[in-house]
Amino acid sequence: MSQPKRKEETLGVEMKGEEALAYVLKDLGITKVFTTYSLPNIVKEMLQKYSIDIDFSISIKDASILAYSYAQENNTVGTIIQIPGSKLTEAVNIIAQAYMESVPLLIISSIRSYKDTGRARIGEFRTNDDLSSILSPITKVRERVISIEEITLTIEKAYKEAVSNRPRPSYVEISEDLFKMKAYPLSTAGQKPEKRTPDKNTVAKVAELIVNSKLPVIIAGYGVVLSDAEDLLIELAELIEAPVITTFKAKGSIPSGHKLFAGEGLGLYGTEAANVALENADVILALGTRFTQLSTAGWSIKYKGILVHNNIDGEDIGKVFMPHVPVVADTGLFLKELLAQLKAKIKDKIERGSVELLRKAQKPINIKSHDGIWPYDVVKTLAELGNFDKIFLDIAPTTIDFVRLPIRSKKMWYTGESLLERGIAIGGSVCSNYKAFAITDVEGLIASISLLEYKIDKIKGKVLVLNDYGRNYIDVSRSDLPTISRSQTSINELYIDNLVEKVLKGINVSSITELNEALKSDVKLINIKVDPNFESIVMPRI
Repeated sequence: MSQPKRKEETLGVEMKGEEALAYVLKDLGITKVFTTYSLPNIVKEMLQKYSIDIDFSISIKDASILAYSYAQENNTVGTIIQIPGSKLTEAVNIIAQAYMESVPLLIISSIRSYKDTGRARIGEFRTNDDLSSILSPITKVRERVISIEEITLTIEKAYKEAVSNRPRPSYVEISEDLFKMKAYPLSTAGQKPEKRTPDKNTVAKVAELIVNSKLPVIIAGYGVVLSDAEDLLIELAELIEAPVITTFKAKGSIPSGHKLFAGEGLGLYGTEAANVALENADVILALGTRFTQLSTAGWSIKYKGILVHNNIDGEDIGKVFMPHVPVVADTGLFLKELLAQLKAKIKDKIERGSVELLRKAQKPINIKSHDGIWPYDVVKTLAELGNFDKIFLDIAPTTIDFVRLPIRSKKMWYTGESLLERGIAIGGSVCSNYKAFAITDVEGLIASISLLEYKIDKIKGKVLVLNDYGRNYIDVSRSDLPTISRSQTSINELYIDNLVEKVLKGINVSSITELNEALKSDVKLINIKVDPNFESIVMPRI
């Protein structure tokens, strides 16, 4: 039993390690954690004592997928508890995708002992540093707690780091020795998340460029969504009459029906209106984007204007396109300052003819006559039905056309572009409190069998599997432009069909008529048999 010298700096209550853990999570405002059924009862009881909701899964991979989706949908931290920590190796891909996609996770695990190591305990690696070393490239911070006094401050620090500036996973491991001891935990320090503020002189340069521009164009990236700046984006677009192009991840940051919405995607994946706007723009304002390979169609953008690139992470500026004006700042704070300066300069309504330009450039999407179901047929069917609140998308050859699905308002659309892990979409539909639709492919279905088998009843929307039975894949080995290529193998159709109907209580459909009926039914899982020779309206086929 230990006690810090300055008792006035502690909580004033003697606690065991598991109670100090539950206390600090409650103090940070964390109301839900994701874990497995093997969570020790002593930890479970303390979390319940502090009114923290515990979401149990069969595996830590499933728990991590749910934490990822929860964090993405609610724009908050997804908290994972895994004791012992060695099982976290099952979730490395998910943690890596969270790191790449700016999803904040607070990962709490344990080491068996800090003072008596190397005795080949159950669930123990060769050294205590092994797991931390594995997670090092894909977490912002890694901390180890070996005293009860430090549990509160260490977890508070990790939480702050997870949500500060560019959000990413943070990792804390607690020695299980602390579950057998008592001490006085230190009081939390009230640390607040940090957001980089823009340089006002740089913002003034941007404002001057926009005021003197003939046709400014805005590229809205995921940073707009992360900083809850969708309303500011629309206000800016309307103030300066600028067309808005979104990246695939930022869909919904401006409604698809807005007169200044030019479409989603850039370069060869862009709409006709988006490409016309970019080619004619003299100032391009890129907000909160990294210019990913997927959204830019292998960086195939053509532009001649002055590029202003805003991102909260300076390391992402200049990697793909060298900007004339770099702005390292939180996108929301940058937009607030930019709007303030523009409003001081603009006295009369600006009319640049942008709406008319977009109207003339827009072209209807036409696909050739075909047999069977093509992915865009499903997109049109769902758009016409419109019976969803949110969309979670795993991008794959059969699902990429869903980036053209009209999204009518903010916080309705969630996807990723690093494509490190399938099944994230299904996690979103499972943990959402809304009528959320998961759009995935057969790989996503197979990766999520245990998640669906045990939690499908929680889904309020539906899971749509656009299934070509693995006959196509996204190829980036031939060129920077991602294309659809034909696989030399496939997955057994009978196995998948039986899995859907007999195990997961879903339905198999092979026509649009059957799909319409299934979408209107109470069935949660729909396996849509897609013609493997389909043509995508977004991604070319080789």
